[in-house]
Amino acid sequence: MKIIVGLGNPGKSYAGSRHNIGFDVVARFASRQGFPSEKKKFNALFSEGSLEIGGVTEKICLVRPQTFMNLSGNAVRSFLGYFLRDIEVDLKERLLVVYDDMDLPEGKLRFRCDGASGGHKGIQSVLNHIGHDLFSRLKIGVGRDTAAEAKDYVLEKVTGKSLEALNQAAERSSEALAVWLQDGIESCMNRFNQTED
Repeated sequence: MKIIVGLGNPGKSYAGSRHNIGFDVVARFASRQGFPSEKKKFNALFSEGSLEIGGVTEKICLVRPQTFMNLSGNAVRSFLGYFLRDIEVDLKERLLVVYDDMDLPEGKLRFRCDGASGGHKGIQSVLNHIGHDLFSRLKIGVGRDTAAEAKDYVLEKVTGKSLEALNQAAERSSEALAVWLQDGIESCMNRFNQTED
C-alpha cells in the first residue's frame, strides 16, 4: 500500500486558493487514473485504487484530510496506522504528501524525502503526529506577495496569470505522482527538481 496525501482546507470558501493546491493535485490524479469516488474515514476523504507498478499490482490510497490544514496530521496518522501498521520506519516509498510552498517561485515543483516543515503548519502537524520526517513530499511553489499577509495570500482565490501557472503546476504534479509511484522519490528528485531549476 502506498498513500498519497493532498493538504488543504475543506469547504467551498477555500476552494481555488493557493493553500488548497494539494487537494487539487490529488483530485486530478484520481480523475486521470480512474479512481473510484471518495468516501469518508478518519476525518478525511479518501479513495482506494490499484495500479500496476513494475509488473506488480500495488494498492494506492489517496487522502484529502478534512480537519483543516493545521490539524492534517490527525488524519495522516490514522490512515498510516490503519493501512501500514508500522509507521516508525522509513516511509519515503510509502507516503507522499503534496502541499503549497510560498518559498518556491510560483509553479515550481520540488520533491523532498525528509527535513523540517519550513514553517508550513500542515506539514508540521504531520511531523508531530507520525514522530519522524522520513516521508516523501512534493512542494508546489505558490510564490509570495510581500505586500500581503502570508495567511491572506495563501487563502485568497487565485486568478489571472497565477491561476494559469498553478493549473499547469497541478497538471505536472499529477503526472509526477505517477513517477513517484513507479520509480520512487530519488528518481523524482533527480528528474523534477533539476528540470524545474
